[in-house]
Amino acid sequence: TLSLCSAFQLLDYLDGRKCHESVLPILARHLQSQCPESRHLALRGLNLLSVDPSMAGSICTLSECLVELLHDGDVVRMTLSVFLNMLRDKDIEEFSSTAPKLAEALRPLFDNENTRVQLLSIPLFREVMEWLAEERRKTLNTQVHQSLVPLFFHLHDE
Repeated sequence: TLSLCSAFQLLDYLDGRKCHESVLPILARHLQSQCPESRHLALRGLNLLSVDPSMAGSICTLSECLVELLHDGDVVRMTLSVFLNMLRDKDIEEFSSTAPKLAEALRPLFDNENTRVQLLSIPLFREVMEWLAEERRKTLNTQVHQSLVPLFFHLHDE
């Protein structure tokens, strides 16, 4: 964990998405660690990376693992922060499979005894619900547009 800690200190000085992309597999491995310190450090690194909107899609690949961490009381607040940062980019297609699971995992956190967790989970839930509504609207628009062309040809054939 000491090398992980020093690697995160370097993240502030490294410039460029390529460097950050190479760190994600390391973070993924440490997020699934049984060691609480490793998970905590990995989330700290993800918080640093998630501030960069261009990293949202890449971080989204870890969203399944992050949802699982919402059940771990020690890292819930940091996990919520990563999700909030990630959802600033509204055009994350990779998030569609995780969004319903995240919404479900957030509901019990509204009653959490930690006020900070409540204050983070409620706006995140709202963001997820807005994202889901927008995605469904996009899907519906695509379906309508795809059926308009055959309808147009059908009308002109008659």
